[in-house]
Amino acid sequence: MLQQLKPEINFCACGCEARLVKEPAQQKGKFQYTVQCLDDGCGNESSPAPFPWQAILEWNKSVLSEFPDDFKIPFINLAGLSAREIDVCLRDRRNKIEMELKKLSEVKKRQGGDRLKILRLQLSWVRYGQSWSQHKYSEADLCGA
Repeated sequence: MLQQLKPEINFCACGCEARLVKEPAQQKGKFQYTVQCLDDGCGNESSPAPFPWQAILEWNKSVLSEFPDDFKIPFINLAGLSAREIDVCLRDRRNKIEMELKKLSEVKKRQGGDRLKILRLQLSWVRYGQSWSQHKYSEADLCGA
């Protein structure tokens, strides 16, 4: 499941490719990841993140990245849905994931393991989907007007 959720890096908003960069973190033995535009003149770079997938999804949902015309979330089928239906679907899924994360955090503390990783990754995908949706559709489309 985790492998299916690994995202690809969107192009930079300037039109160039971007890459994932791994650097030593302040904490010894740890690393941090950023996504950087390959155009030296551009300088677009994501905020540092502790996981590669997190850096990529944060980049993808930001204004620094070029949003794709067609968007697919690996665990949600949005094909054929209107802007309003996509918005409702993503909001509902986000609420469910956040509730499950809260439950797991309270009950299992540190024993969540892979399930916690999957939920966090899914939440990042849904946030990216919401950002993509807001970028692609007008407010009137999302509200059903």
